[in-house]
Amino acid sequence: MVKKVIHELKSLPVGYYIVAVIAAAGLSVAAYRLYAGLGVTTNLSKAFPWGIWISFDLSTVAFSGGAFTLAALVYVFHLHELHSAVRPTVLAGLIGYSSVLLILFMDLGRWDRFYHFLIYPNLNSALFEVSWCIMLYSTILIYELSPVLLKNSRWSGAIKIIEKWTIPMVIAGVTLSTLHQSSLGTLFIVMSPRLHPLWHSMLLPVFFLISSLAAGLAMVIGGAILSYWIFKRTLAENVQAELAWFIPWILGIYLVLKVGELEITDELHLLFSSGQYSALYLTELALLVVPIILFALKRVRHSRGWSLTGTAFVLAGVVLNRFNASWFAIKPVAGEMYSPSWMEVAILIGVLATAVLAYSLVAHYFPLFEETVQVELPPKTQPTLAQTGD
Repeated sequence: MVKKVIHELKSLPVGYYIVAVIAAAGLSVAAYRLYAGLGVTTNLSKAFPWGIWISFDLSTVAFSGGAFTLAALVYVFHLHELHSAVRPTVLAGLIGYSSVLLILFMDLGRWDRFYHFLIYPNLNSALFEVSWCIMLYSTILIYELSPVLLKNSRWSGAIKIIEKWTIPMVIAGVTLSTLHQSSLGTLFIVMSPRLHPLWHSMLLPVFFLISSLAAGLAMVIGGAILSYWIFKRTLAENVQAELAWFIPWILGIYLVLKVGELEITDELHLLFSSGQYSALYLTELALLVVPIILFALKRVRHSRGWSLTGTAFVLAGVVLNRFNASWFAIKPVAGEMYSPSWMEVAILIGVLATAVLAYSLVAHYFPLFEETVQVELPPKTQPTLAQTGD
């Protein structure tokens, strides 16, 4: 057994070990943060109780939206041709939510009381609803992924029972995701005194939900393209193109609502009169306009290179939106500004490295890409006598 483990460890590519070292270093800093407290290890304060960690969590939750979006398309709307993307997307969603929970754990002043929301319910709090939804939805993602983890084990007989209840669980998961994706926007409605008017809106729950749909689909497409190069498995070209087809429509609705809301509230003039905030908002809009144009073209949707470019713009636009709403567009108090400490950044990098390592190991040892397409490598040609110089 020991020899088998050692042999397996030796067979892993060196990249796994590099990522593991980065993860271990970051998690070591995380352990110190739990020991020393927030004051010593972060630049958070009463003026800025939320920082880069919350901005990261908001972005990651949006990216993880691909799991509930794809599940709804396949199981609720019966687009079964997209089924091959479900397993990799569910794993990405589960790891994404696990990363969110880990960072939230770091962000708690009294992390030893993380379970208090379970026994001391605050029914008037949006965070209470978000906490319950994320916890329950993470459990559902484990349920959805369990057939992959159990397939070659002694408990493989349970897969039929699990699959029997998949559709009800998916419906529950879609409901929970819709609730917490929108409720994350609700958190910022009460921040009207500090959040710049360009971002503050009573439609924030709708904005957060719609943008998460686009970000989730972009993650599915981007992940499939990266898998093409890394794992030599990918989605069929028509599946990739069909997923990309939805993005211009979703982003189009999103941008019309965003700009329309500014016009209705007589705040459209702020687009060009708010200094750095105008620059941030216009950059955010520009990043999301580009993929609308790109994915409207059929040849782009069927091209891996161009599709990866389009998804990069979508993800960058959504990330900037979440960072704007939770950090960049928050007005300073008495001139006090926030910038993350090196420990905050190190912990974030450690969590990201852990997520990458976890996904890679599951993809390496479990039938995650069973329904995807095997990349066909060009055959190796034998050198001719002229090439060998003989």
